[in-house]
Amino acid sequence: MIRLPPRRTALLASLVAGGIALVFPVGAAPADAVVLKARLTAKYLGTSSRGSGTAKITITAARVCWQLSFRGLDKTGDSGIRVAPPPAAGTRKRSVFPLTTNTSTKPGCVPVSRWGPSSAGWAAKIAANPSAFYVSIATAKYRNGAIGGRLTR
Repeated sequence: MIRLPPRRTALLASLVAGGIALVFPVGAAPADAVVLKARLTAKYLGTSSRGSGTAKITITAARVCWQLSFRGLDKTGDSGIRVAPPPAAGTRKRSVFPLTTNTSTKPGCVPVSRWGPSSAGWAAKIAANPSAFYVSIATAKYRNGAIGGRLTR
């Protein structure tokens, strides 16, 4: 669970309930943010992709933001956070927190509740125990994931 000082928790809860989005640049995380990283490789997913990359995930009580960098991939597809460990090569686990369907190196942010009532709970679980999750990026050739890597603090 993401721990916030009581006054900040009440402020964030009222802002989120009121539909007001909190925005911050990906490079400048607020004091209450949990910043996670992953080194993305083909080996982690058991593929023969020649790609590699990194992921930076920033989680606050209100938002999940990401910055992905990669090279050596064909046309990118979706990306997301999944429960570790990855399945056998050629199979796929469902994202517990999808990032985007058109993966690029452009930073992105979504409200923690973006994917429905359970997504805020998944964001809190990811922040509390990042090594139980991994980030993956799919491509046209590797639809089940070309590169991926376990999250760390």
